[in-house]
Amino acid sequence: MMLSVNDLRVSYGAIQAIHGVSFSVDKGEIVTLIGANGAGKSTILKTISGLLRPKAGVIMFEDAPIHSLEPHRIVKLGLAQSPEGRRIFQQMTVMENLEMGAFIRGNRANLSSVYDSVFRSFPRLKERRRQLAGTLSGGEQQMLAIGRALMGNPRLLMLDEPSMGLSPILVEEIFRIIRQMSADGITILLVEQNAQMALSVANRAYVLETGRVVKEGEASSFMGDEAVRRAYLGL
Repeated sequence: MMLSVNDLRVSYGAIQAIHGVSFSVDKGEIVTLIGANGAGKSTILKTISGLLRPKAGVIMFEDAPIHSLEPHRIVKLGLAQSPEGRRIFQQMTVMENLEMGAFIRGNRANLSSVYDSVFRSFPRLKERRRQLAGTLSGGEQQMLAIGRALMGNPRLLMLDEPSMGLSPILVEEIFRIIRQMSADGITILLVEQNAQMALSVANRAYVLETGRVVKEGEASSFMGDEAVRRAYLGL
């Protein structure tokens, strides 16, 4: 098991946001967390990344506890996140943003092959490599956010709302890239409000409601679950 989250509880001051959540991600899987706004999906990713401290619970990455580690140490272990809202450095070029993603690497002498790998996944970034990131389209900025995370050579990549604000055509493109990353051997934990797209690429899924897991199972089985279809798929 690559990642396991056990009885996770997270609070914002006196308000408890996550109530005893448990789930796992096996090597090579795409696992998705789906749920409405406010269900706690992004809070869980921030806690795994070390940006929030859990009130209780255990987070294990490759059999080692990480819930008390600082974020930079978690990234060094091979766990990266492409955050909600992209959070790119808008006044830097595409290349400078990608270089920031590689900052955590100990050996920076052979970055050309890493750039080549990112540019194979995102050819538009190569075309715009000298362009200021803030002048990119929304879809290109999302590609840059994911590409920046890939520069650290993660073994597990967490994607937080990668399709947010994108046109249907760009949503299809982003999910094509997610499938390709999985085929290339990257394990993925996906948070996505577009539940239909998320379930179409994932191996397993967990449904969150108000900070609790209320359903879990094979992603394909949720497409036929009447309650999930009504609540999250708009069907």
